[in-house]
Amino acid sequence: MAMLESEMEDLLIKQLTCDVSQWTYRPDLTTEDALWNNLREKLNRNNIDKLQGIPLTDGEMAQVKSFLLDQASTTYKAARWLSGEHQVAQIPILRDDASLGEVNLMAVNSREVAGGSSSYEVINQYQAVKGEGSERNRRFDVTLLINGLPLIHIELKNRDHPFMDAFRQITKYCEEGKFRGLMGLVQMFVVSNGEQTRYIAADNHGNMNEKFLTRWVNEENEPVENYLSFAKAALNIPAAHLMVGKYCVLDNERKKVILLRPYQIHAIEAIRKASRDRESGFIWHTTGSGKTLTSYTVTKNLLDIPSMDKAIFLIDRKDLDQQTTSSFLSYADSDDIDVRNTEHTGDLEDKLKSKDRCAIVTTIQKLQNIIRRCTDEDASPKYQKLQEQISKKTIAFVVDECHRAVTPESKRAIE
Repeated sequence: MAMLESEMEDLLIKQLTCDVSQWTYRPDLTTEDALWNNLREKLNRNNIDKLQGIPLTDGEMAQVKSFLLDQASTTYKAARWLSGEHQVAQIPILRDDASLGEVNLMAVNSREVAGGSSSYEVINQYQAVKGEGSERNRRFDVTLLINGLPLIHIELKNRDHPFMDAFRQITKYCEEGKFRGLMGLVQMFVVSNGEQTRYIAADNHGNMNEKFLTRWVNEENEPVENYLSFAKAALNIPAAHLMVGKYCVLDNERKKVILLRPYQIHAIEAIRKASRDRESGFIWHTTGSGKTLTSYTVTKNLLDIPSMDKAIFLIDRKDLDQQTTSSFLSYADSDDIDVRNTEHTGDLEDKLKSKDRCAIVTTIQKLQNIIRRCTDEDASPKYQKLQEQISKKTIAFVVDECHRAVTPESKRAIE
């Protein structure tokens, strides 16, 4: 006889809450009112200085609700807000006491993962009441809250059912309007029958394509199918916060949320570690496996390193340069990252000299023009000065198609 779903929930919560600095179980948070009250406590605690020690009034909390309900109207809009300025999502309110003026409340700080102001709670059996799209109440299985905001939802079926039944159930709940209000902020869905587990970027209107359901693999590329093993690997703290904070990319052109696949995340983490040690390496991608997304996220994350002045993404051909720049700009629309294209070699020279911390998408040919002019024995004073200016900066180079685009001689020249 297959295990009951309630037993599966209990085991999942036990896994999520084991060890220190993991999720805290909140069995009391089963209604929307309870979620709002919990969020109010979080906002008061995390913004005590901004609020000058005066807790939010009912009127101010009504402003908070109005703002968040607007952000949660679509998952994409919620994701744009959550990405925040400098990775901090804020809620603007006007205080009831006019002398206190306007305040921007910190809701989620994705720079403070597993520390600082971030809190992590797990709830189950949340009561989604009937609404415009349905005459039935629903009970959700397990939901993960970051700073009181529901950002990851897990739907379970027992082993007598395929995991796709859980996916179809979530889609139905979306179509019924159950993922509205605070639940409209959810960014990631997880579905499982215990033996097979998948995750997918959320869409609170149910517009999700099952082909994007993704299974987790470990760093050795071995599948992680069991739901408890998945929770241990991908839903621990900090992994879960990183997934919806740093490994969530917004496609402005398609108005979609994209969650990176596990092999992309493992690659990015390896690059981040190597970058801290000033080491180089290469990432091998098959065609159609999301190279541009990986490249963009790598470039963005490199600029998170305080000592990094610029991250340069090198392309071999002009047509690819335009195509990649277009993709980068679409992804960067809701990010802090400043992506700059280069029209000609002189344009690249200016961007290299500037003091702005930014990502630059350019062709290898333009960079080689600059290298040749700077290293020429008869280099003009202009290029002697340019070489001096550039050599003082800390620059990361991400090279597209590096196996054929950069020769050993070119690599040494760049270094």
